Parts: sequence; C-alpha cells; structure tokens
Amino acid sequence: KKAVMALHRLHLVQPGCLSSLIDKLRRALCDKDPAVMGASLHILHALIDETPAAFKDLVPSFVSILKQITEHRLPSSFDYHRMPAPWIQVKLLRILASLGAADQRASEHQYEVLYDVLKRADTGINIGYAVVYECVRTVTSLYPNVQLLETAANHISRFVSSDNHNLKYLGIK
Repeated sequence: KKAVMALHRLHLVQPGCLSSLIDKLRRALCDKDPAVMGASLHILHALIDETPAAFKDLVPSFVSILKQITEHRLPSSFDYHRMPAPWIQVKLLRILASLGAADQRASEHQYEVLYDVLKRADTGINIGYAVVYECVRTVTSLYPNVQLLETAANHISRFVSSDNHNLKYLGIK
C-alpha cells in the first residue's frame, strides 16, 4: 500500500515517470488486500485522466470491484456508517465516469452496477448521499441509458425537495 502511495506521489511530482510501471499498477488493482487496491485507484485515476483510451480494458475490472463493494464483500473495517467502502465507491465512480464518457461500449458495461449503487445506497446518512451524488454525476457523463437517467432524476428530485439545504444544493449542482 505504501509503495503504491509513494508511486502516486512520484507521479504527481514528475508526470510520465511511471510508464514502465503501468503493468505493476494494473496488478495492484487486483491485489488480494483491499487497502492496496484502494490505494491503486488514486494513481490509476490520475493516469486515466491523462490517457483514458489506454485503460479502457480495465472497465470490467472496475465494474467488478464496485459490484463486490456494493454486495458487502469487503471486510467490515472498510464500512462507514453501514455504507460499504464509500470512499472507494466514490473513486471508482469517478474513474468509470472518465472511462465511459462518449464511449457507448464502456458505458454499457457500467449500467447494471450503477443502477445497483443507486438502489443500494443508504440515503438516510450523509455518506450515502455523497455516493448517490457521485453516481448521478457518473450517469450523466456516460452514454445515455433511459432507465438509468430516470433513476438518477428521481434521486435528484429527492435532493431538491429535501428540507436539508445542503441536499438541495447537491440537487441543483
């Protein structure tokens, strides 16, 4: 985990220096330790933002990880207020948004898991709202799917009609 975090910092200081380590970073994504996998998401997100086409083949892996998280397959130490690994979910959703933007094939791989994330997110707690918000942002960046957009619109309407001003702001944003 610390090695992956050090590589991320190195990439921030000296972009492009990790080109020979891309395969090792891809393997870190599939590490048996969820902490290593979570740490690898940060550097992969930075690399994906630079060149999304080079990482399109990882969409099924990211979808699989997100599905495992929503099904509570990670250790309970990653839960926060009954929400399974919310920070990892948010990072994965941002990565999927980057990879699925203007790409119908990559987007179609994501529809089912995004629907599950929206359905399973506990909207009674703040961290649940954060995951729903990030999921809605991801849905709006993907190739359109009517059912998914309707579900996202329902969540936005709940935000806007909430008594909580912070949630109203999320709905408007």
